[in-house]
This record gives sequence, structure tokens and C-alpha cells, in this order.
Amino acid sequence: MSWDAKTDYCGLAVANKVIIKSSSMNRSGQYLEKAGASGAICATKPFGTLDAPSCEYAIASAYTFSGLKLGAVTTIDAKRYALASVHYENGAAQEPVLSATAQQIETTSDGTTRTFDVPSFDISPDEAAAMVMSAATVSGTGCELTKVAMDASANVNNHTVNGDPVASDAVMGHVQVEIEVLQTSTTAPTLTAGSGWDISSPLTCDDPDADFPVWKATLTKPLAYTSAA
Repeated sequence: MSWDAKTDYCGLAVANKVIIKSSSMNRSGQYLEKAGASGAICATKPFGTLDAPSCEYAIASAYTFSGLKLGAVTTIDAKRYALASVHYENGAAQEPVLSATAQQIETTSDGTTRTFDVPSFDISPDEAAAMVMSAATVSGTGCELTKVAMDASANVNNHTVNGDPVASDAVMGHVQVEIEVLQTSTTAPTLTAGSGWDISSPLTCDDPDADFPVWKATLTKPLAYTSAA
């Protein structure tokens, strides 16, 4: 670990395209204290130390993520980390953002009992708003898509003995896409969900003083899973 060599706990880096720029180990543990007869602490024990790392990436060139799986395992220094979430955000005149989180799991050679399949999506270094995963279509004269934020996530749960994981599973995998639409005319935008998507939060308008209205909505899609062999 050094200034130049960041640790890719989430396993998303791709040479010359997706570059790991920072990571946080996010290590935590449990601490037990027991009171003796006098009321003073007579015994202590630290246990259950686990990492829940996060990573941030720079997008050096356009790339398509295909075959990405929540719950997939990356091994670093004999520790094993299951991918828990991926965040991608793009917008008009803003640098795109790519980040991810993982969860340390058991040290044995198996992994989570299932993985969730993330639909293919394109990323780009362009400072422009672009829909991801064909989640929705926005229409309306003078309506401009200005921000798109995608979050694919699953709950990675550890099954523990004495605070140490002995098995793990990934559950409740889904993907959400939040959008913002700028209205520059008298016509409000309309939103049509893509195939397999639900409009989980309908278009709602923020109409401030001395500025154009902005509409926001959220779309959600459950993810299919693959059981471990």
C-alpha cells in the first residue's frame, strides 16, 4: 500500500479505462466489557473484526461493464471481499463518478450462496448526462435530461460464530436509477419506464424562485440471481 498503489477491494479496475483512485478499508470490530462484583470492569475482549471497504474510480475512457455480479469475491492478502454495491453517476457539465463497496466474508474457498447479475451499462469520461441500462425514456419539448445516478446493490450478510464469519449470502439485489430533468418551456416532461423497470418514485417538480423547474424520478428493477454450484 502506497501513494501510487491503491487497493481495489471491489475488483472494478480495468487497465487504462477504469483506474482506482482511492479506497477506504472501513475496518470495525466489537468490544465486550463485563462488570465484576464491585461494578468495575473485570473482563474485556475485542472480537469480530471485519472490513467493509469502499473504492472510488477515475474513468479514463469509455467502457462497458458486462457480466458484473453483486456478491462476486475479490481476494486480497488472504482476505475475501464480496461486491455489495456499485454507484455510477453522470450529468451535464460534471465529472462522472464511479464508486463501489464490498463486505469481508469467510476465509474458506467458497463464496456467497448466490450472486446477482447487474445489467450491462456504459460509462464514459464525458461530462454529459446519459441514460443507463435503458431504464427509461424522457420526452417533452424543452425538457433536458441533466443527471443520472445508478445504484446496483445487494445485502451481503455474514453468518458468524464468535463474531467471525463462517458463511455468507447475498440477498435483495436490485438496481435503482435516479434522474433529473430540466424544464425550459411550458411543457412538463413525460417518463416511460424501460422493459422490466418500475417507476418507484414518480416525476416530481422542484420549482424555485428565479430559476427553471427541475423534475426528479426514480426507477427500480429487481436483479436476477445465480445460485452457487
